Order: sequence, then C-alpha cells, then structure tokens
Amino acid sequence: MPEASQNGVDAAIGILCALAAANGSARGSVLARQLNIPRASFHRIARVLADAGLLTIERGLLRVGPACAAFIAANAADLARQDARREQRARGRNGPQPVPVLSLEPEAPLVLSPPVQRRRSRRLRIGFSNTSMGNPWRVALVHSIEHAAANLDDEIEWLRVRHAGGSRKQQVADIQALVDEGVDGLLVSSTIPDAVAEAVAGAMARDVAVVLVERGVSAEVPHTSFVTADDAVIGRTTALWLAETLKGEGGVVLLSGRADAVPAQLRLVAAREVFARFPGIEILDTIWTDWERNRARRSVSEAIARWGDAIAGVWCDSGQQGVGSIEAFVEAGYGPGTIPPHTGGDINLCYKLAIRHQVRMVATDYPPAMGLRAVEALHASLSGNWVPRFIDVPSDVVLSRGAATRSVRSNLVLDDHVRWDLPDNLILGSGLGPSYNPRAFRIRYPGNVYNRSAAPQVLL
Repeated sequence: MPEASQNGVDAAIGILCALAAANGSARGSVLARQLNIPRASFHRIARVLADAGLLTIERGLLRVGPACAAFIAANAADLARQDARREQRARGRNGPQPVPVLSLEPEAPLVLSPPVQRRRSRRLRIGFSNTSMGNPWRVALVHSIEHAAANLDDEIEWLRVRHAGGSRKQQVADIQALVDEGVDGLLVSSTIPDAVAEAVAGAMARDVAVVLVERGVSAEVPHTSFVTADDAVIGRTTALWLAETLKGEGGVVLLSGRADAVPAQLRLVAAREVFARFPGIEILDTIWTDWERNRARRSVSEAIARWGDAIAGVWCDSGQQGVGSIEAFVEAGYGPGTIPPHTGGDINLCYKLAIRHQVRMVATDYPPAMGLRAVEALHASLSGNWVPRFIDVPSDVVLSRGAATRSVRSNLVLDDHVRWDLPDNLILGSGLGPSYNPRAFRIRYPGNVYNRSAAPQVLL
C-alpha cells in the first residue's frame, strides 16, 4: 500500500508538471500517453486533483485550476514585495520617496511563462549576448548582470559575455555560439530584436531559457521573459514636464538616441504625442544623436546658430544628449540661469552641469538595474518557477528644486540625487548601491578571469 500511494503521488506531480510545460492546458488523453499512465488511473488521479482545485476538467481538456492560480497570485505578490524592498535598499536612503509617475495606459494582465526544464546534474551555465558597448550606460548594464551572477556564485558554473559591436550578423553568431557551448539560460540585448528572432527561437527549441533585456520585443521574438523600463512613460513624462514648464508656448528641439533602437523610437513617439496636445509648442527640429555626447553638442551648436533664443526648451531622451546640449549652450555664451529648460537623466555629469549652470531639468534614470532583474528571472525559470513574461523596472523622476509642474512632481531633487564624489560617467539607477564606482568596479564570478569585468574600461 505505501508503494501504491507513492506511485499515485508521483503520477499526480507528473500530471501537474506536464500541464505546466504545456502552458496550462492539454488534453487528458495526450498527457496520459506522454506520462505512460493507464487511462483509468489517470482519470482517477485527475478527478482527485480537480476536487482539490488544482486543475479543471472539461470535455477531456485539463486546465490549471483555481488553487494553482492562487499559488501564482501569491507568488506574484511576494515578488512585488521583494521588488519594493530591493528598490528601497538600492536607493540607500530613508528619506521621502518620489511620487510615482502613472502610465496613462490600462494595466495589462499578468502573463507568466512556465519554467524551463533543465538538467540537474550540474550548475547553471549563463550567457549574455550584448548588442554593443557604445556608451557608459551599457557598461553599467554589464556590471549589473555580473553583480547578479556573483550573487549566485556556487549555483552557476560560468557566465560568459559576448559583445557584438553593433553587428546583427555577429550577434546571431554569438547567440548560436553560446548555445553550442551549452548554456542553460541566455540573456539577450539587441538593437533590433527581430534581427535575432530566429537565433533566439533556435535557442528555446533546445530548452534554453531566454530573457530579453532592455530592448523592445515583438511577437516575432520568442522569450521566457522581457525585462525593461517603460520607454513610453519616460518620453511622455519628460515631454509633459517641458510643455507645462513652458506654459504651452515656445519652440523645442528634440534630441533622440539611435534611429534603429526601439527605446529611442518609443520615447520619441510618446513625446511627440504629448507636444501635439499643446498647439503653442513648435517642434523646431528632431535630431538623432546615436546617444553620443559630442554629436549632441555639435547638433545643438548648429541649432543655436540657426534659431538662437527661439529655442525655449530642449527635450533629450537620455542624459548623454543632455550633457552635450548644455555644453553647447555654455560654449555659445549662455550664462547661469539663462539656458532653456532641459530633460535628461542617467549620467552623473548631466546632473552636475544642470546644477552648476542653473538649468531647470526633469530627469529620469533609465535603470541598468534591469540587468539584475533579468538574471533573477532567468535563475527563477531555471529553478522550476513560473516567471512574468514582462517585468517593468521602475524609473525615478528627478526634478530641479522648485521645478514641479501641475502634472509632474517628485520628492527627489537634483541636488540630492547627484554624486559629486563619483565620476562624471557614473550611471545612476544601477541597483548596485550608493558606493558603486564604475572605474573601480571589480567582480568575481565563476568563469571570470582576474576578477575583471567584461565591460571595457575605455568608456569610463
């Protein structure tokens, strides 16, 4: 009798695991054949599970039951509580927290991905396919991922990082190489996600969990989870602050990132939609800067030569352009307090310049901490847990003192957020704590050589 009971328990667990692997629903006859359970025994066990609310049975179709849904909801609530505690620790302060910026879009229902089945005979092998290393933000992203891998330590065999140098062909080759090397889980950040869709699909077909990081995702790209920050909210919030600061009147110059990068596209579309609601706002020019400080400085110098004081404000989708733009106004002879309001964020120097030259600013830190969250999601999936298909890492809103508008407010001010004691190229929002210094960053994790980061120091 004890042996039969144990066999019944094993069969019940097998049914639930197979149902999870089938995305929550499957025909009973298919599961019975798959698990090699006699039909009569299968139906008897399924009825017991249904009576317990663990699954439902309708015309031979088995689905996840309300009790399992309650487990999932409880796990999601626990993850939310962990997120809140993590954000509190990452800020490193006990003062008032910023007023959250609410999206105008309806909240999407929580969608979960089933766990990826993996071999338990060895520790995890993790790969990161990174599109490029073009600026300090991407350095912070790599540091965030490496820090998360170091926290796993004895649970992973190695982490390997490959940079594609902005080449789609090279990134596809990198993904295929990492899969051939035996990764259990893969992190992917691609300029154009659809360009690597086939390679990602091939990885998942070989039971590799894939978490997409930061860059936009479409229906063409299969994935276990997508970890990012809401680019539309960033674009909308900053544009709304600038329009209200200008009282709905004046010419603005828009400085976007890369034309082929989804985050830049989303932010620009959202900003333009906001400016369109203010008939008195005139968009003088839209300039793609590739998120390069020097290119932004040259472009704004040309804009000043053309429009001069007709430029009432400058909208930047990141702090890289914000730095170059403020520098251009200073070079053109604009004194403290006379430079038009800007948007920006991310990079420490942007905050330093805004304070030094008394530039009114709203800033949003696009958080490299999404690298930490991506590794956590990957580890959770490979550990047998359901994970959210979409994870939004919140962005803080930071304002010049006294620069709140009717719609955009925050308790975080530039004076408190800036780090005068740390390098200009420090990217805030890394999730690595208040002592994080990219120039002094050293990290130890399995597979690393000489405790050095895979991110090149030349960008710092």
